Amino acid sequence: MTWEPITFEAMADIAAGIAAAEPLWQSVVRHDESGRAPVRLLATPRYEVWVIGWTPAQGVELHDHGESAGLFIVTEGVLTDVELRGGRLVPIDVGIDEQRRLPLGIIHDVANTTALNATSIHVYSPPLRTMMHYDPATYRPTWTEHIIGEPTVLPGTGGSALLHPSASARG
Repeated sequence: MTWEPITFEAMADIAAGIAAAEPLWQSVVRHDESGRAPVRLLATPRYEVWVIGWTPAQGVELHDHGESAGLFIVTEGVLTDVELRGGRLVPIDVGIDEQRRLPLGIIHDVANTTALNATSIHVYSPPLRTMMHYDPATYRPTWTEHIIGEPTVLPGTGGSALLHPSASARG
């Protein structure tokens, strides 16, 4: 069954609620200088939640979220979301307690461009199934990542810690 995304208002409520419940995610968030290590916290048929730790200079390559919409909230530090808009990259800084909507079809990159660690909570709806990655010079698709049946870390949500697809090896 294919689900329509939940509203951005619902995603914002979920992200803010998880962000405020620090004991749920503080023990599993990872700030690893050798590479980003995002963790899937929970999943339902309609949405999923990730916590991502960012050390200075870490980012994701230009990508989309397939058939999923998303939203993230920053809980520590500052992140720069770089959106491909009108054929050019537009940077938007997102600070503590600020949210960034990621509508269907958005092509963007997220990076920690500061000298301090950052942490963010991400909600995707429906849960991620594919992520298309793009060449940063031509903005053309380079490869598609497939995400299927990933486990979660919160009790009762299906298993152990899992890296976010954008941190895993190309498949």
